[in-house]
Amino acid sequence: MRPLTCEPMPTSKIDRAVILHVAKLASLSLSDEELDRFAGELTRILEYFEQLDQVDTRDVPPTAHVQLDRAPWRSDELVAGLSHEDALAQAPRVEQGGFAVPTFVE
Repeated sequence: MRPLTCEPMPTSKIDRAVILHVAKLASLSLSDEELDRFAGELTRILEYFEQLDQVDTRDVPPTAHVQLDRAPWRSDELVAGLSHEDALAQAPRVEQGGFAVPTFVE
């Protein structure tokens, strides 16, 4: 496999306009304080990615796929479960042979 290479990225800065655009797409209303805070936090995240991009990974073998020798599945067998009576035995309320739940939609 050929190693993945990236061109150096210019220093990125997230400004308030980008934050406002994303907030609008997500139907969020943000205060001026939140806009400034998110712009700073996201800029620091991008700066960290730029720092990670400088790490030399040429001698690191690719690990994109984890292959298991055998799938950890259990056998698909029919097993006995709880009886109807046992399932309802600990219910706080039972009505008409089933669990009674409070009405929340009229």
